[in-house]
Amino acid sequence: MDFKNRKRNIVLFYIGILVSINFIYGAALKTDEDVFDRINRNFDIFGKVYKEVSLNYVDNLDVDKFMRAGIEGMLGTLDPYTVYYDENNRNEIELITSGKYGGIGITIELRDSIVFVSDVLTGYEAEKKGLRHGDKITEIDGISLNGMKLENIRRMVRGQPGSALRFKVERGGDIINFELTRQEIILKNIPFYGYIGEESDGIAYIKLDRFTNTSENEVENALKTFKTNGNLKGVVFDLRNNGGGLLEAAIGILNKFVARNSLLLITKGREKNSENKFFSKQDPLIPNEIPLVVLINKNTASASEIVSGAIQDLDRGVIIGSRSFGKGLVQQIRDLSYGSKLKITMQRYFTPSGRWIQEKNYFKENKFGVFSNIEGFNQTSFKTLNGRIVKANGGISPDIEIKPEEESEIYYALYQKDMFFKFANYFLAKNPGIKSFSITDDIFNDFKEFIKSEGFDFQSEADKKIEDLKLIADKKNYANEYYEFLVRLKDDLQREEAKEIDKTSDEIKYAIEREINKRILDEDERVKASLRNDKAIIEAIRIIKTPSEYNSLLNK
Repeated sequence: MDFKNRKRNIVLFYIGILVSINFIYGAALKTDEDVFDRINRNFDIFGKVYKEVSLNYVDNLDVDKFMRAGIEGMLGTLDPYTVYYDENNRNEIELITSGKYGGIGITIELRDSIVFVSDVLTGYEAEKKGLRHGDKITEIDGISLNGMKLENIRRMVRGQPGSALRFKVERGGDIINFELTRQEIILKNIPFYGYIGEESDGIAYIKLDRFTNTSENEVENALKTFKTNGNLKGVVFDLRNNGGGLLEAAIGILNKFVARNSLLLITKGREKNSENKFFSKQDPLIPNEIPLVVLINKNTASASEIVSGAIQDLDRGVIIGSRSFGKGLVQQIRDLSYGSKLKITMQRYFTPSGRWIQEKNYFKENKFGVFSNIEGFNQTSFKTLNGRIVKANGGISPDIEIKPEEESEIYYALYQKDMFFKFANYFLAKNPGIKSFSITDDIFNDFKEFIKSEGFDFQSEADKKIEDLKLIADKKNYANEYYEFLVRLKDDLQREEAKEIDKTSDEIKYAIEREINKRILDEDERVKASLRNDKAIIEAIRIIKTPSEYNSLLNK
C-alpha cells in the first residue's frame, strides 16, 4: 500500500469514529432540524480541516495522535468525566466495570511533582521484581515524568497484559532500572470485613473500595456471613476514598439496607421525559432495627454518594466523616468504531429528597460557552423522610463531622526524605520474622536516634522566611544589629523545632506503624490494624452503642 493510500485509510478510520458520535447525537436530535443541520455542517468542516492538515501540513504528522488531540480538545470543553478511549485504552473501561486492568500491581501518587510508589500489591509483577513503597519513578520507557499529569502517568503504566515496560527508579540516592511485564491485575472491592471493637459489641465492619459488577455480590456475601455468625448489633459501612463506579452496583447495595419500595435515586437527562426513578425491590438483608453507620470523606464520590445520600435521606443510618466530593453526574459507556469507546455524561442524579449534590457546576461555569441552555438548580434545603433538614451545597454533609487532620510540617519533611521507609528497613533488619507490630515509646525513641544518624535536618517554613529576611538584609546592607536579631530568632526557632517531633508524636508513631505493617501484613490485616486509632471508627462504635443518641440524630 502506498503512502497516500495509507493516510487516506487512516483518515477514513477516524472519520468513522466521528460518524459513530454523530449517530449517537443524531438519534436524539432529529426533532430539531436546525441543530441537526448544524451538526452535519460542522462535521463536514471538521473532517475537511483534519484531512487537509493531515495530508498537506509542512511537517509529517502522526495522524492518530492528531485526531486524538482534536477529540480531547472538543471533549475538554465539557465536564471532566466525558472521556474518549481508543482501542489502546480499553483497560480503563475494564477497570471501571470489573475492577480488572493490565498493569504491574502498584499504586502511584504525585507529591511536589515527584512520582512515588505509594503501594505495591502482593503477588504481582512489581513485588516480584523488587519495586518498593517509597520508590521515586523518574522515567517510564525512556520518557521523563517531569511535569506530567498523574492520570497520564497511570495510563503509561497500564496496558495490555503480556506487554513490557521499563522503569527508572531513584531509591536512597541510587538509580535502579526495572524491566517489567504487565499482567492482569484484579483489585479487591472489599479489602477487609470483620467485627470491630470488643468481641461482645457485635459491630460488623465492611470496607468497600469501588463499585464494580461484582461489588453487590461481595457486600451481600459479607452481610450474610455476619448474619450467620449471629450477635449482629450494628454495621459500619466504610466508603471513605471510594471514588465510585457503576450506578447499578450502588442501587443493588442499597437494596441490602433499606425497606422494599423505598425511593433510592432519581436521574434526569436533557429531555423532559427522561426522568427515571429507582426503587428498592427486595426486603433488606439488614433490617432497620440494626443500626447502620456510613463513613465518608472528601474522596467519597459518585456511586458512593448515591449510597450515602440515600441512606441519609431515608434516615436509615448515620453518616460520619467529612463532606464528600460532590459528583452528581451519571456517565454511560457507548461503543464507537474500531474498538473505541466514549464515556459520556448523560444524566444528573438526585438523592431521594431531591438534592443535586454536584460541587462544581461545569455547565454554568463553562468558559467555552458551549452550553446553550443553563438549567438552574437553586434550591439548597431539603427534608429527609423523618423531616430533618439536609443541604445540597456540594457533596453529602455528614451528620457527625470528623475533621480530617492536616499533615504536620515535620511529618511531610520526614516523608519527603524517606525516613519512614528507611527506618522500616532498619527495624525489620534488626527484627527479622516478626508477624505483628505496634509501636512503643522505646521504638519511637529509636526512630528519633535513627533520623539523627541519617542526618535529617528539619527545615520549617519559618526557617525559609528567616533565610529570605537575611537575603533582603544582604541586598539592603542592613546594620549588624539586624543580623544579630536574625541569629537570636533562628536559635529560638531551632529550640522549638527540636520539640516538634514530640508535639506530633501520635502522627509520627502512626506513620511508622503503618509503614512497617505494609511489609509484614497482608491487605486485610493492614486495614484491620489501621482501624485501631481511627477517630471515625471510634465514633461510629460509640454511636452504635448509644441507641438514644443514634435515634435522636435520625429524629426517630
